[in-house]
Amino acid sequence: MLARLGIARLQVQTPLQTCGGKCQSSAGASRLSLCPWAPPLAVLASSARRFGHRRSTISRFAGKKAQQVQSLQVQQRWRCFEGTLFHCSYRSQALGGLRSSFSVYVPDAPRMQMVLPYPDDCEEFPVVLYLSDMGCSHMEVVKESTALEHSAACGLIFLAADTSPRGEGVPDEPRVDVGIGASFYVNATQKPWAEHYRMQDYLEELLDLIHKNFPTCGPEEVSLMGHSMGGLGALATAIRRPKSFRSVSVLAPIAHPTAIPELSQKVVPDVCGALSAYLGSEEAWRKYDPTCMIEDCSTKHASQLPPILLDVGSETLQSPLGEVYRPLEFVSACSLRGVPVELRVRAGFDHGYFFVTSVMEEHLDFHSKHLDAA
Repeated sequence: MLARLGIARLQVQTPLQTCGGKCQSSAGASRLSLCPWAPPLAVLASSARRFGHRRSTISRFAGKKAQQVQSLQVQQRWRCFEGTLFHCSYRSQALGGLRSSFSVYVPDAPRMQMVLPYPDDCEEFPVVLYLSDMGCSHMEVVKESTALEHSAACGLIFLAADTSPRGEGVPDEPRVDVGIGASFYVNATQKPWAEHYRMQDYLEELLDLIHKNFPTCGPEEVSLMGHSMGGLGALATAIRRPKSFRSVSVLAPIAHPTAIPELSQKVVPDVCGALSAYLGSEEAWRKYDPTCMIEDCSTKHASQLPPILLDVGSETLQSPLGEVYRPLEFVSACSLRGVPVELRVRAGFDHGYFFVTSVMEEHLDFHSKHLDAA
């Protein structure tokens, strides 16, 4: 089947292999510091060695405090591994003025900051933006995976976006695949969704907010990651804005929704039903179908796309969800257009959070290498 689709590069890993690369924690470093203002010295030294070259004489973070969005509120914060997890909310203009929540994890820096915004001269870190699957919020990935541990070890800010607008007056449906928690990360054009479901605009707005209030290296050092529905969102976002991301990785992504057979449309998730509700005609879906977007883009546009890592479990490919997700067709389209993509099929894995947790370290290492090469 792979040969028929024109896929030349395939890496099958069983049992699961770890990269053993940059994401390994410093030897002897404490896993958790009991004092939130005193991060382990070994971690600080490692962070300074790895990312010290990113600091300039005049910090790129300078002046951001004057531009910060005043509606940003820190709801909670937790000390976790060698860093701090912030649970924040702000009033999103992209989502029609609703308050939107997100989680952001910041590794320790020599000047650990417990209030926002961070000072102008603190250590700066690259950002990995994570888009979750339907039915989730921004909290599941930080609670149920190893993302924070490996982000601390890699020296990455890990930003988990919400999956949809929320709040009073937001349209919803009782089904799990349309409405709250299931935006598919599109800018909806159909009523009643169009007013609040502006998720592409929201992602741009959220990144801008992060750069103004947290110690990032700036918009030129951001990578993108997504799972399932979030994989569709990550691929579509990166293809729409190829120069905005250093790398993209996706886990069991919904990769070719316009090709889902009619019989498979009865399987949850009803991707076609969701896209029809948000966007209307099937022709409009192509603008968010990663495979169609690759097929339709110009040669110049394709050459600008960042490296892509696609991970999928063999159980997903062999189940009815394989007909819904269709990741191999995306890889085939990339191969034909010369887009750099690496496919990894994990023997025995499905698409759930055990899969996400098992491959998280390798994905963050993948992003770390591309961000570190900037």
